[in-house]
This record gives sequence, C-alpha cells and structure tokens, in this order.
Amino acid sequence: MIDQPHATDVPHQPAPRWTPEKQREFLEALARCGSVKSSAAFVGMSRESAYRLRRRQEGRAFDRAWDAALIHARDLYAETLLETGLNGWTETVWYHGEEVGERTRFSPGLLLAALARLDAKADGLDLAGEPVREAAADFDAMVEAIGEGDDCAAMLEAQDRAAQARRAPPPNPYRTEASDEELLERLEMFHERELIAAMAPEDVDTSDLDPYEADDWDDLQWARAERSGMMDQPGFWEKANPEGYDDDHFDGSDDWGGPDKKGPSFH
Repeated sequence: MIDQPHATDVPHQPAPRWTPEKQREFLEALARCGSVKSSAAFVGMSRESAYRLRRRQEGRAFDRAWDAALIHARDLYAETLLETGLNGWTETVWYHGEEVGERTRFSPGLLLAALARLDAKADGLDLAGEPVREAAADFDAMVEAIGEGDDCAAMLEAQDRAAQARRAPPPNPYRTEASDEELLERLEMFHERELIAAMAPEDVDTSDLDPYEADDWDDLQWARAERSGMMDQPGFWEKANPEGYDDDHFDGSDDWGGPDKKGPSFH
C-alpha cells in the first residue's frame, strides 16, 4: 500500500518578497499608470503588501518615491486628458455586425470628472509637503538607488534640507542681527515713546529742549518736542534750522526779484 502524502508533507512556499528590483519596477510602473493595484500586479505582488511596505521604517524611501511617482503619473494623465478633451477620441461604428465607419466622440463630463480626481490627488500630495516635490525632481536617481538596495538616507535628508530652504524667507543683505543690548535699548526706547505719547501736552518736560540745538537732539527729545506742541510754535523752525529755513522759505519776493520788481515774462 502506497502512503498518501499528508498536507504537512507539501513543501511550504515562501510568500513573495518585495525585493529591491520589484520595488524599482513597481515605482516605474506607478509613474506610468498611476494605479497601485495594476503596478503591484505587474511585479507579482498584492496592493495590500505594497501599502504594508510603505508603512515600515525601512520603506521610507519607497514611501516618498511612491508619492513622487504619482506626481509624474498625474502630469502624464493631465496631458492625455487635455488632448482627449480637445480632440476627442475615435470610435468604430458598427451596423448589423459590420464595421461601417468611424466617428469622433467627445465627453466633457468625463474630462471634468477625471480632472477633478487629479486635482484631489494633487491636493493630497501638496499636504505631503515640499520634500515630495524634491523627490519628484530626483525620481530617476532615487528609483535606481532603491533598485540597488540603497536606503536612500542621504538622499532623503538632502530633499528635506532643500524643502526647508525653499520655505525659508530669502536673507536680507541689509539686515543684521541685533545684539541683546541693542534689543534692550530698542525696547526701552519703545517704552519711553509710549509714555510720552500718553502724556498731556502741558505735562511734557521741555526744559532741556533748546531749538537752536535741535541738530543734536535724540529721538526721544524730538518726540517730546512734537508731543508738547513746541514744533508748532511760531519761529520754531527758524531757530531749529535757520539755514534750511532761509533756503526753503518762500515769501513771494526772492524768486521774483523783490516786491518792487516784476516777475518773469512768459511771452
């Protein structure tokens, strides 16, 4: 009597693994079609296993390259949809089982629905952040490195730095960092200005304000002069800047040669 093999005697078939080569082929297929299910089937793997790999720590590069592949697929589909929406597509016309011709079909609703889906995907990728955009620019090199078994740690770090630099405001060449002492002085100056602004004009001390020495006043002295009304008093600007006042003052005589002289003639 021949013994029948038991189920336990059947050699165990190991589950298929996401080898580096399969990851590379999956990402390339995803960039072409945008379908996770189709791309996974193309490499003999399941969609669920692809998502599991994406969630693992060792799948960080795979995860980012996945989103980058969708960016490329979206751009490819957007171009195809635009072409189809503008020019339509050709259908064969059949009559009683015989091919009798062709016709061009248009479907604005289909085009709008597809574009809406692409926009939704684009919004999700934007939420993923700028590193994905950097990865899309490095896509070919990144996929090649993944296919060789590289964890792409240096590439991921470089993409993060580039994205952070893109978000940072451009440096101002005319701005320098203030020291702690300068910051304290600015705060004290701001506080003093607030106190002066809160005073009644008649309560502002102007005993040290000599208009003839206005060129040497500091900002707070000018603030007190303005708040007290000193700057509005007659003759203040003649005293504060006599030379500038004479040059700028116009009394109707200097430019016309004096009150007894006639002005220029415009003939």
